[in-house]
Amino acid sequence: MFVKFFLVIALLQAVCAQQRFEVLVEFGTNFSTLAIDTQNEINELYHFNADMVREFNRELLLELGRMVPEMREADSSFQQQIAAADGVDDECREYVEELRELFLLFQNWDIQDCAYYAHVELADDSVNRFLPYAITFLSENTRSISQVVESFSRNNAVAEFDALVEELDGEWEYYQTLAVSFGDFLFDEILAHADVADHCLTLSATV
Repeated sequence: MFVKFFLVIALLQAVCAQQRFEVLVEFGTNFSTLAIDTQNEINELYHFNADMVREFNRELLLELGRMVPEMREADSSFQQQIAAADGVDDECREYVEELRELFLLFQNWDIQDCAYYAHVELADDSVNRFLPYAITFLSENTRSISQVVESFSRNNAVAEFDALVEELDGEWEYYQTLAVSFGDFLFDEILAHADVADHCLTLSATV
């Protein structure tokens, strides 16, 4: 009789232990799945961010490229006017030519300054706007894969299994919230590139 009783107890303990182990496996699977899904989303945002930065640089190059032929055309027209001017002595014509060259020098400096400051702003924005946060998020997201083992190391799973499960529940909620909030935050960071790009393009348009 007692032998059967102890066998039943042992069987129940084995079943409970198996059920507890399955709970941990389920947590591990959930954490890994969430981490992979979040990783894929971050990768998409990485590509989107790179596309935005490339497009803004392309637009800036087009704007700078527009300035050069326009200024050359204006200078050529001005030279023709100088050459065709009537009643102007050589000394006056030479003086106007010197002013033209000085004006061209100032224009060239304007273009160079515009390109320099636009480059500095876009470079700083490209490096500091999105990437630091994405790297931090990736690191935290990767940590979630080993969260079950990490929590296991902090808790006495034999004597306080419920405490371990409670901690894992809290961590699961944390990572779910993190995935949503950080995804939205990174997307907003990408959209914020437009403010810097608009400022750079406005700056170039005033040259």
